[in-house]
Amino acid sequence: MVSIIADLHTHTLACGHGFSTVTEVIRAAADCKLEAVALTEHGPGYPGGVGIAYFNTYRDIPPEMFGIKVFKGCEANLMNFSGELDFDAERLAKMDVVIASCHKEVTPIGSVEENTAMYIGAIKNPYVDIIGHPDSPLYPVDMEKIVKAAVEYNVALEVNNSSPAARPGSEAICTEMIQYAKRFGAKLAVGSDAHYHLIVGRFDYAFAIINQLEYPLDRVINTSMETLLSHLRRNR
Repeated sequence: MVSIIADLHTHTLACGHGFSTVTEVIRAAADCKLEAVALTEHGPGYPGGVGIAYFNTYRDIPPEMFGIKVFKGCEANLMNFSGELDFDAERLAKMDVVIASCHKEVTPIGSVEENTAMYIGAIKNPYVDIIGHPDSPLYPVDMEKIVKAAVEYNVALEVNNSSPAARPGSEAICTEMIQYAKRFGAKLAVGSDAHYHLIVGRFDYAFAIINQLEYPLDRVINTSMETLLSHLRRNR
């Protein structure tokens, strides 16, 4: 049976609205029998979030703990309608995994055309691995264009397990995204978006909707370590 082997979207106390330590998050992933976990704190553009200096000290976190691999990454914020992020290229290049997401606290909300162009701008960034929760009703988009851009630039689109709670009304948009991804051959990624360690490794909603829509699991980047590493290393 195919399963998710890595939680690619987690947050800790450092992000300003998380509740668990780095060690608690990693241990929780190990307890869930995952093979890897990604630490993906919000970028410095997020109010109350971590500064650049935090990411400089990632070097002190071992690449493996409790028998699993630890990816040291970020959730960068889209800052304008051009899709620019709150990290420069030099710092993004040092990350193991880069998620790029819209957050109402920092990302402007525009028209369908503006939001679509914003996401595509981020997709074109060679260091972006995953577009985080592109199913937010706050940011209406032309999903077909976004999925086609993701295919062209080899970027995965996230099925975020926390979306139903964090972004009410997102299910229909997520369904549309997966349907287009299936049609055009886009990659998907699954993440818990955990802000508390007991949420790490929860993929029930994501896995159910992917299976319901009969999306090919071999195109979910975190269903095998080989597939995951191939995706993360494609531009590094």
